[in-house]
Amino acid sequence: MASDASRIFVTKQFALHYRDAPLTMPDRFGKREFGFMFFDRRFMMRHMAFPSRAALKKYLVENVPAHVYYSTAYYEKPDAAKMKDKNWLAADLLFDLDADHVRGAEDLPYEQMLERVKGEVKRLLDEFLLGDLGFEQTDLNIVFSGGRGYHVHVRSPKALRLSSHERREIVDYVTGTDLDLDWVFPVTPFEQRRFRDRAGLEYKRTMPKSEDGGWRGRIRSGIEDLLVELESLSEEDAKARIADVLKESKRDIGEKTIDGLYADLFAKRRGRSGADRMREDDTYEVFSEKRHSEAFLSLVNLRVCGDVKGETDEPVTSDVRRLIRLPSSLHGKTGFEVVPLTRDELDSFDPFVDAIPRAFEETSVDVRCNSSISLGLRDQRFELEEGVNQVPAYAAVHLICRNLASIDNSHTKYLSA
Repeated sequence: MASDASRIFVTKQFALHYRDAPLTMPDRFGKREFGFMFFDRRFMMRHMAFPSRAALKKYLVENVPAHVYYSTAYYEKPDAAKMKDKNWLAADLLFDLDADHVRGAEDLPYEQMLERVKGEVKRLLDEFLLGDLGFEQTDLNIVFSGGRGYHVHVRSPKALRLSSHERREIVDYVTGTDLDLDWVFPVTPFEQRRFRDRAGLEYKRTMPKSEDGGWRGRIRSGIEDLLVELESLSEEDAKARIADVLKESKRDIGEKTIDGLYADLFAKRRGRSGADRMREDDTYEVFSEKRHSEAFLSLVNLRVCGDVKGETDEPVTSDVRRLIRLPSSLHGKTGFEVVPLTRDELDSFDPFVDAIPRAFEETSVDVRCNSSISLGLRDQRFELEEGVNQVPAYAAVHLICRNLASIDNSHTKYLSA
């Protein structure tokens, strides 16, 4: 932090929270390893275990860490100093989504970033975990991380003893890694012509149907959305959009192929376009040339699969010994609470209101802002100028933790414990 006064002030507010808040403890917490980071130290203190909620609360109140972590793994000896001596028993299946792993989120303003990530968490839950993979809501613990995203813990007995490799396969399914488009659009032979005793065979691809489940249904829905989008554009803009996506293809797809692809999809023949026949007849056979068909497959792979895939931090899910933030603890880089949520609560959850600890004070504090800031917290909007501003203590904590402001050492009243 920018000054000792800032650190002391924030530590005091964190201590108020830990004295006031009822801790949310993970299942079988006595089998979990705990770890802590502090405002005045750069290293993590870990390999610790607590026999009771009261023992952990006492530690938090007396030491006031900046970050609190616990292991997704269950150990026979969670406080053993060496990992090999802990004796791994099982681990939650964990999904971690933050702005680093959601396309288009990282460069957004903080409020919009969190909203974008929340949308992807809802897709992960509804389409994949509760949908394709068939977990129950009672199997899932959803947590706002206090920072840039959300965690989803799967504590179903079916998942606890999965190996790292098996967890990686689940990640690959969710993210569509190495998805086989020949499986999505299977090739089937049919008799095209017969001469004497010989039959000439041709091959055609089968379009996934709207009622298909899993990735086939997901890609069918994505294709329909893509066709609607392209239809809404002028021919020139639609071709430019197709060309822009296909630039990422390793295949050499030229302008003539894109012209032919567009014509096959949208030129009217007998009153209907190829796109109409795709949607209404469930057919993929709308292309006049094989190169148009293969270019469309590339478009589906690059655009549709990218739009409908799930998002997660892949190494986190496959790691069976990961430390993760403790619900009801505080995030030292935002001052937000790490909030446990149900699926229904997630829809209306607003971290700028619901993740501000109740124990943080309302009293006014003078902070020096590094630049002008517009920020909404606890249903109040703050329009702050560069330089000294007066804000409630809860807003000061957030600004200081995000390195947007500081308390000057000249304000000696904040240096008292």
